Amino acid sequence: MRFFSFLSIVLLLGTGCGGNSEPSLADGSIRNEFGDIETAGQVGVLRLVPGDCFQLGDDEIEFVDAVPCEDEHIAEVFAVFDLADSDWPGAVAVSQIAKSGCLDRFRTATGHNFDPVHMAITGYAPSERSWVDDKRVLCVVTAHDLSLVRGRVTR
Repeated sequence: MRFFSFLSIVLLLGTGCGGNSEPSLADGSIRNEFGDIETAGQVGVLRLVPGDCFQLGDDEIEFVDAVPCEDEHIAEVFAVFDLADSDWPGAVAVSQIAKSGCLDRFRTATGHNFDPVHMAITGYAPSERSWVDDKRVLCVVTAHDLSLVRGRVTR
């Protein structure tokens, strides 16, 4: 599965592009017994879970360079949720559902109020091409200016 993102003022919302999902399922990182990334490695987007930290690459992503959250990183997954199992509702509908779903989950996942001055939320969602096999939305938080950070925002 491949993803790309659209920029809006406060919220970045990604839409996936279909393709071979094998790289999307890879996990080249080493995780501890709690599932936290201890050693950096390339991780397929379908293997990312809340609390995973990573570097952003191109707009289209199939895998990311995941790192321990104690290391400098740009992004952190704070929530993952599935969209309804239905016929393709259209790109606008998927974008709106992903946007509101990520915003709704932010406070519960992080314990913080969303602050658009200091942070941005990205929702990576499936495209029409990948809809048959994937209805998963990844909610990701970054610093508003995409600066490097250390630590976690998730609980």
